[in-house]
Amino acid sequence: MEQLTPAQKHWRQVMAERRGDEQTTENMTAYEQILHRLRHDQTRLSHIQGTEFKVDYKKTILEQYEPWIDGVLSANTGQSDEVFTTILVWQIDCENYDRALDMADYVLAYNLPLPERYNRTPATMVIDEICDKALTLFAAGVDKEKLIPINVLERLNDLTKSYDVPNEVRAKLYKSLAYTLRLNDDLNNKARAVELMQSALLLHEKVGVKRDIELLQREIKKAVGNQDETPPLEPTSSEKPEPKKAAAKKTTTKKTTTTRKKAAS
Repeated sequence: MEQLTPAQKHWRQVMAERRGDEQTTENMTAYEQILHRLRHDQTRLSHIQGTEFKVDYKKTILEQYEPWIDGVLSANTGQSDEVFTTILVWQIDCENYDRALDMADYVLAYNLPLPERYNRTPATMVIDEICDKALTLFAAGVDKEKLIPINVLERLNDLTKSYDVPNEVRAKLYKSLAYTLRLNDDLNNKARAVELMQSALLLHEKVGVKRDIELLQREIKKAVGNQDETPPLEPTSSEKPEPKKAAAKKTTTKKTTTTRKKAAS
């Protein structure tokens, strides 16, 4: 795989930054070069059949695009860029979620169009791609460490909550959040998970959370009941009250009256 020299990386970043300025032949050539690179990689990917092999290939080539991505984010011009939006999707495919959300923030802010093959708005696409992966991992029963982190899903929710997306898509995001939160032992998180699943159900009846809501509500009720039944802790020796002293018995003195005979006068 071709490796970029530091000078080449710098040149790509600078060209991406300048692309928002007045178009020059040099700038157009830089974009055409990176776009040509993208077309080459897309052709290679079209000949790879397995999803895992496609992802492995994307992981090996993403570094080639990083200088361009950095330049676009730095310039912050909001210019349409097929390379940028395509690499956004590849970042999600490669589970580079933090980088993907940085890019998604930029795309959403400027409402950049996605390549026609995605046929969705940016907000819908990002939710779909991340949450489909999240729910697939839950269905597969993988270890908690392999699940998409809650902070990624929370940030995704924050980024997209003001954008119009289909009800099914929003419900999918709420379901992903709820499934992740319910794994936490904290009852507040479990309660929030119930609320999110209820919201998901109201948005999309076939989202598949009815049974999950019932089970989690029972779990919370049982946990709260156990907390109420927990006996109070025994006080430590320093906290134990001193034993009460027995009350002293009252002794009554019997008064004896002695009848004194008065001496006769």
